[in-house]
Amino acid sequence: MNTADPHEASGAYTLHALPEDERLAFEQHLEGCASCREEVAGLQAAAALLGQAAAVTPPAALREEILRRVALTPQDEPVRAREAPAPPRQAHVAPEPVPVTPSAGGRAHAPSRQLPRLALAASVAAVLACLGVATWQYREAEDARTATRRSQEHQEEVARVLTAPDVRLETQELRGGGTATVAVSRSEDAATLAVSGLPRLPAGKVYEAWFIEDGEPVPAGLLSRDPGRRLTLLDGPVDDATAVALSVEPAGGSEQPTTDPLGAVGLPT
Repeated sequence: MNTADPHEASGAYTLHALPEDERLAFEQHLEGCASCREEVAGLQAAAALLGQAAAVTPPAALREEILRRVALTPQDEPVRAREAPAPPRQAHVAPEPVPVTPSAGGRAHAPSRQLPRLALAASVAAVLACLGVATWQYREAEDARTATRRSQEHQEEVARVLTAPDVRLETQELRGGGTATVAVSRSEDAATLAVSGLPRLPAGKVYEAWFIEDGEPVPAGLLSRDPGRRLTLLDGPVDDATAVALSVEPAGGSEQPTTDPLGAVGLPT
């Protein structure tokens, strides 16, 4: 990158895109230019934050895509000194000035110098866009792996309860025509709940299960608005529980039942 104005080299310097001689010259310029030091510090901070967002392996086609976009970006012709014809000896002719455009900060720049800067910005934008897609894909894949792992762990815990040598099944009809079946294992200190025939609840409502311990309800997990025939691993130990109850609660659950229980399934001691 060749530029007569060191103020335009901040972006290239941050991206380590300056040749060695221009880098040394720009660093000398930084010692006496507070505005450039501030601009470089901001660009470096932004680059650091982008790097911390996610450490991912870029797609295999990223390099080819960046090179393709750079190749399609119009580049400016090099600025050459304009040669004026030799004036007659008897007359003095002033050289034609190069038109300049004042910038927002008050510095004047040749219009042609803006194009390389725009091309650099377009290339950087293309890189960031590709990295954004890669980051999104990485997070989506990580979320899917986490959900799969949790589902496998849940299935393993349910299987331990259902295959425990001391597992017991208890069934109870619920108010409104539904049925609840509890599988409990004292050796595993866990229980599952299966329901059927329950109506779908309106938005903002869920079914919530409760362990009954010494006559007091203890939250044991949430079911969905439309549980169907599903098996839920109840939260918490069952050592002191004598029954499992079910009630309708606001979305997110409650610390104590806010409605009358639909029914309770007694647990064997």
